[in-house]
Amino acid sequence: MARVNMEHSVETALNSYLEEISDTELLSENVNIEEALSRILYEDIIVKKDHPPFDRALTDGYALKSGDISYATEASPVILRIIGEVNVGSKEKLSISPKEAVKISKGAFLPENADAVLLPEDVEPEKDYIKTVKSVVPENYVTRQGEDLKTGEVFIRKNRKLRPQDIGGIIGIGCRQVKVYKKPVVTIIPTGNELVPLDVEPDYHQIIASNGYVLKGFVEQIGGIGTTSTIVRDDLNRVKSAISKALEVSDMVLVSGGSSTGSKDNTLKAVESLENSKIIAHGVSMKPGGHVLLATVGGKPVIGLPGHPVSNMTCFNVFGKPVLRKLAGTPRSFWQERKETIKLDAFLAKNIKSPEGKEDYVRVRLFEEEDKKILAYPYTGKSSFLSTLVKSHGVIRIPAECIALYEGDRVEVMLF
Repeated sequence: MARVNMEHSVETALNSYLEEISDTELLSENVNIEEALSRILYEDIIVKKDHPPFDRALTDGYALKSGDISYATEASPVILRIIGEVNVGSKEKLSISPKEAVKISKGAFLPENADAVLLPEDVEPEKDYIKTVKSVVPENYVTRQGEDLKTGEVFIRKNRKLRPQDIGGIIGIGCRQVKVYKKPVVTIIPTGNELVPLDVEPDYHQIIASNGYVLKGFVEQIGGIGTTSTIVRDDLNRVKSAISKALEVSDMVLVSGGSSTGSKDNTLKAVESLENSKIIAHGVSMKPGGHVLLATVGGKPVIGLPGHPVSNMTCFNVFGKPVLRKLAGTPRSFWQERKETIKLDAFLAKNIKSPEGKEDYVRVRLFEEEDKKILAYPYTGKSSFLSTLVKSHGVIRIPAECIALYEGDRVEVMLF
């Protein structure tokens, strides 16, 4: 067992933790494209053939040589002979000569030598001829082979989290399967003598183990597979055994409860006793959740989260979420980060005091006034208060060097 701890800043602890798992090998799997929504691409999608695969018309009309009608005017109309018709799906390839045109449907093969399409409303049909006073430029209503995508081109780069439009595009270029990162499996271990499962009515001194369901939901939102173990009592050997078994089938382990300085808190001791364990931090300068445990066992991340619901969720959002994103192969691109971590500006509705030297995460509830001004009302209740989680819309982060914010201050809210 190796230990590298003492109390760290949030940034130092998180960066050290991410660096520690930076060499983790991420596995891949092939999935059918219809099942690939929100999965992370493991490799680039390469275009296998030109798109469009041939020169084609972008509208119904008449395919012709633009030079034949470049001088067409009201005073001097141009007459072209119609030599045939091309519809979508037609395999016949026509070729036009000077002063000739072909009636064509949108999406059909462009005849050889044609470089433009004239709209039907710009011509006067006369049996096998058309007359026009309209001139057009080359490539008018025409798309050339490979103009959209060329063979060998990178269509979508790896590490993209696939969106609905990406699915349509991949199907459009003829791919039926894609290689994606395997979803990381995360085992959540609820610990505590006071906990009872969901199907048991708690006594006055007992608590239903709800944290596991919250964490499982977050894990699956981010792109992992969450599984919750049975409740583990406050016993060192039981906690050690539960972590050891979870590591056999998981890519990451979250221990909920048992991470503080109490005499019955056994997560740290259990992790330290496991072979190839390393403690990155046990104690971070943050509120709530300062007793979070960041560790690895055999290179796999193990996070000990405080049992109080607010501390539990705050620590997961600060540390668990970025670690899980790394394991899931999610890119750290600015647009993906903004999309998945939505932030908005608001004005603080009342003063907040913050402990000096600790990064503070304060829950807030948002209200929009008639003038569209958004107000953030702080919830400063204790970390065991479930109501503050349910009623809040997000959190504001107060830096460690700041000891207070005041009514009217502009704040950035990270939405849940």
